[in-house]
Amino acid sequence: MAELQEVQITEEKPLLPGQTPEAAKTHSVETPYGSVTFTVYGTPKPKRPAILTYHDVGLNYKSCFQPLFQFEDMQEIIQNFVRVHVDAPGMEEGAPVFPLGYQYPSLDQLADMIPCVLQYLNFSTII
Repeated sequence: MAELQEVQITEEKPLLPGQTPEAAKTHSVETPYGSVTFTVYGTPKPKRPAILTYHDVGLNYKSCFQPLFQFEDMQEIIQNFVRVHVDAPGMEEGAPVFPLGYQYPSLDQLADMIPCVLQYLNFSTII
């Protein structure tokens, strides 16, 4: 039976409240159901899936997920995984008002936009 060995864990630079480890990059891609905007945090790591979020009705990625990803216990996760936050059409910050007669995509069509985002980013696996 192997003996237990004590391992010294050194903390990297801790984050201050509201500080993010890497700058966000916002992209937009055309889909069969219109344009979708998404924001990427972090750099893809080989053989690691990306964390993909899609907000709830009436919210955007910041209002839905920012408190979760700013939580102290999530800091190790955000340092080790790239995050992709998808905003439904018209829910991104500063979105223009839809033109009169605009037909908003159905829930199935909103879901069908996600593969376009993954293809744009060349991601094969997500969580």
